[in-house]
Amino acid sequence: MSVLRPACFISTGSVLIDLPLRVDHIPAPGGAITAVSSGPTVGGGYTVVSAVARQGVPAALAATLGTGPNSAQVRESMQADGVELVVEELVGDIGTCITLIEPPGRRTFITTEGVEAEPQIEDLDRIELVPGDWIYATGYDLAHPSSSAAISQWLLRLPEHVGLILDLGPVEAEIPDDLLRRLLERATLLTGNDLEINHLIQRLGGADELREATPRALIVRRTGVHGCVLWPAVGDRIEVPGFAREVLDTTGAGDTHTGVLVASLMDGMDVVTAARRANAAAAEAVSRLGPARAPRRDEIDAFLAEV
Repeated sequence: MSVLRPACFISTGSVLIDLPLRVDHIPAPGGAITAVSSGPTVGGGYTVVSAVARQGVPAALAATLGTGPNSAQVRESMQADGVELVVEELVGDIGTCITLIEPPGRRTFITTEGVEAEPQIEDLDRIELVPGDWIYATGYDLAHPSSSAAISQWLLRLPEHVGLILDLGPVEAEIPDDLLRRLLERATLLTGNDLEINHLIQRLGGADELREATPRALIVRRTGVHGCVLWPAVGDRIEVPGFAREVLDTTGAGDTHTGVLVASLMDGMDVVTAARRANAAAAEAVSRLGPARAPRRDEIDAFLAEV
């Protein structure tokens, strides 16, 4: 990427191929069940970067792809969405994630590993960052034994003019205390669902301790159909109502919310307007099947015009 380029959203979140299987229930050990498959789709860390790209905001992937058919499917999606790859590929292929989806959208994951778990610090260091860039990182990669060292080392060296988004997810407890606190101190935006933020608050000792640990961050607590609660670095919490839609699949709803929120901020919108668009995008995403189903900018405009 050229130093003369516009500000960009750059995701380090590892990408997988998702195989969603819709089931009535999870079978007991040794049991059997018939599932309905919609076929393999690009998932994992691709959902958030595709959500940004679909808003017309520059988006790039700084996650390792390979030379196999799974990675080829990712590149097809990247070409369709206009997402740039900014790290080198490795020989091999990315892993897969079987997602068992029960009514009304609850998900169970079975994941295999591939080259996405092998980020190269040299590749990350070669990325030319400009003022206004936002870097996105997930708890899955920060907790993983083979990916954490390279990604966390790079994140903690980011220049001050670059924003850092942390989505710690359900594996936050697996991130060591020292690393967690250093990343929280650097974070520009911290996002999580209600349960994840509550777990982090309990780990740190209280809501005030969370605020002290993230002195510069906008904290975003995603509350599902209720929308989200914003906690700016300075000022009171702001509740932004959500939108009710029929839930078919909650896979990737949080990533869609984060991608549209940050894309809207990068587009110059105020934080409440950005959050309202993110709430609308997440509501639309859960009414669709699959992990990377973020609505485009014009679709969000139409949705908000209707409501």
